[in-house]
Amino acid sequence: MLLVVCDATPLIYLTRLGRLGLLRQLHEAVLVPPAVGGEVAVRGSALPEGAAAQQAAKEGWLRVESPQGRLTISPTDTEDLDPGETEAIQLAIENDALLAIDEIHGRDVALKLGVKITGTVGLLARARREGLLPSLRAELDRLRTETTFRLSDSVYRDAISSVGEQAS
Repeated sequence: MLLVVCDATPLIYLTRLGRLGLLRQLHEAVLVPPAVGGEVAVRGSALPEGAAAQQAAKEGWLRVESPQGRLTISPTDTEDLDPGETEAIQLAIENDALLAIDEIHGRDVALKLGVKITGTVGLLARARREGLLPSLRAELDRLRTETTFRLSDSVYRDAISSVGEQAS
């Protein structure tokens, strides 16, 4: 099992699917930096993801942890990152952890720094491969129709194919 650092969007969308617990099943520990914890659990406390994150923290499997350093890359690379993305990338570097992040620019910066990444779709695909979900296609269909998550047709097809399912 891996250590994972989560940015806000995987926490939000896994909760909206009722699948936040997959993080606990897939990883030995789930870390979020303070900016993400503030965004999801504090400012989002009236939303389902806020309550779910607070409960996961009470249960001890989701921990807020501050990065010790700062990203050492050019300001042009970091100018479009929000504080949560910046802290999450740094925390993943410091812990040699997998980073769960969906935003394209954040993913690009993390990859440039050698961070291993996944996202909401990757977490769902891994859960399907490990037998924790009966159907990835069903989850991705729900992600598309029941939430505001943006999922391209090519990523949808590639993810479904990666677990041996057929697209509809």
